[in-house]
Amino acid sequence: MSTLRERNAERLRNSIAGAPIDSHAVFNFYTYPFFHKHSNVPLNEYFHNPAVMLEAQLEVLDKIDNCGNLMPDVGAVAECSGLGGKVRFDSHGFISVHEAEIEEYEDVIKIKPADPYGDNYMRIALEQLEYMVQHCPKGMKVNAHPIMGPFTVAAQLRGISDFCADTIAEPEMVDALLDVVIQTQIAFLHAQEKILGAPLHHVLVCDDLSAFLNPQMYEELILPLYDRLFADFPNTQRWLHNDSTTRHIVSQIPKGGFSAWQYGPVLQPLEAAEGCGNQVTVMGGLNPVELAGYTVEQTIDVCNQVIDSFQGNPRCVLSAAGSINQVPLENIRAMMRVADERKISK
Repeated sequence: MSTLRERNAERLRNSIAGAPIDSHAVFNFYTYPFFHKHSNVPLNEYFHNPAVMLEAQLEVLDKIDNCGNLMPDVGAVAECSGLGGKVRFDSHGFISVHEAEIEEYEDVIKIKPADPYGDNYMRIALEQLEYMVQHCPKGMKVNAHPIMGPFTVAAQLRGISDFCADTIAEPEMVDALLDVVIQTQIAFLHAQEKILGAPLHHVLVCDDLSAFLNPQMYEELILPLYDRLFADFPNTQRWLHNDSTTRHIVSQIPKGGFSAWQYGPVLQPLEAAEGCGNQVTVMGGLNPVELAGYTVEQTIDVCNQVIDSFQGNPRCVLSAAGSINQVPLENIRAMMRVADERKISK
């Protein structure tokens, strides 16, 4: 008899392939604040000791029927840390990156593509990945470390407001910075491929900041970046995490070559699915902030309502985008149970 993990994984695969499904899958994006909250692991050890990271992830995933994969996890700093971004930790140990010293075009052309094996958090992520692959328990899988969207990385390095203004006032500087970012990211993906094997099954691209652009600029600037990023990885699925305000670019998402998209609660499920022409598996429907405050009974009711709103569309996956970190484990288990038990009428 199959496990919940196996059934959920098969449903997600079939949804992405456009094949029939008997029930809707569940997908959540679990990262360090989630594992920290539910395991009490000290974050300094989590980030810098692969054995601690592995044990923390295994401990928490076990509590949600292992419906999730292992993943190296240095937050959003990997690429930036090699390109002059300053990595910092707040009083809780949460990791972030602050902008590099970039004021003009001449500063950008001094930046060289970063070495993923250098003194930066790409190397730390690769060490985590290698350890996880070597010690992964039977029945579990290890995903590649997510990639930040090239626009998001460049905006972090330059400063978000300044970089958005640069797209109008300093396009040459924007192009130069994006060029060095993409070269770095391609090298980072190739390094992960050496550990996981080629082709990488999928890469999750986290690119909330690109939604700041209007539809025309998104099409002209962002979509070519995705094609360039994945040119060396034609057999790797592109998954997108963009839970920003995206209603104005929904129709552009399929043009980015994405197989799956985790969207934010600003969109209704069928609005996301049909806006993508039912070409992309859309993962969402639940507001994570609200979900964090629900009882189990309320979670069950809301999950049923969201699944009703799917209207049997096989491209819809139940998900809470954004800050899943404070959601109680019993509510996540309830999500899994409802989705598993609700069958799609033939």
